[in-house]
Amino acid sequence: MSRANAEESFRKEKLTKLRFYVQDMVGGESPTVWKVAQSNLTDILPSAFGLVSVLDNLVTSGPELDSGEIGRIQGIIGLSDFHEKALVMLVNLVFTQGRYNGSTLSILGRNSLDAELREVSIVGGTGAFRMARGYAITSTYAVDEAHTHGVIQYDVVVYHYIDTNVGLLADE
Repeated sequence: MSRANAEESFRKEKLTKLRFYVQDMVGGESPTVWKVAQSNLTDILPSAFGLVSVLDNLVTSGPELDSGEIGRIQGIIGLSDFHEKALVMLVNLVFTQGRYNGSTLSILGRNSLDAELREVSIVGGTGAFRMARGYAITSTYAVDEAHTHGVIQYDVVVYHYIDTNVGLLADE
């Protein structure tokens, strides 16, 4: 295959819309969010500024915990605003089941936790989502009474290229 033909395969752009639910376990018997650092101001400010956590949250097809695994959201979040609870997010959605198994979407952005609807950027991806770009609208679907388990709904719109010639980029 020539380089021109290989490059042409990347020009087949596709729009994909996804809805999934993140099971955010911040406490209880099996937490999936772990504090790794904090600033001298974290316990003083109502915004918890400076708190940094790593996470490995289950992603499901429905809001129920047992609704079927799609993947995991893994990465780093930090509270980065002096005045309100707002996260800076650097996370990857790693698909572990279904048609996108083995693919990823990379999410980067500010997530204001007090807003009903929040928008973060899709800045890349792998596998089925190579060269991805788009956005995710997140909202809190549910939080238990003890505030140890939250369910976050993600509505994703992502543009990516269909690569039918994976691995065939060298000139023949």
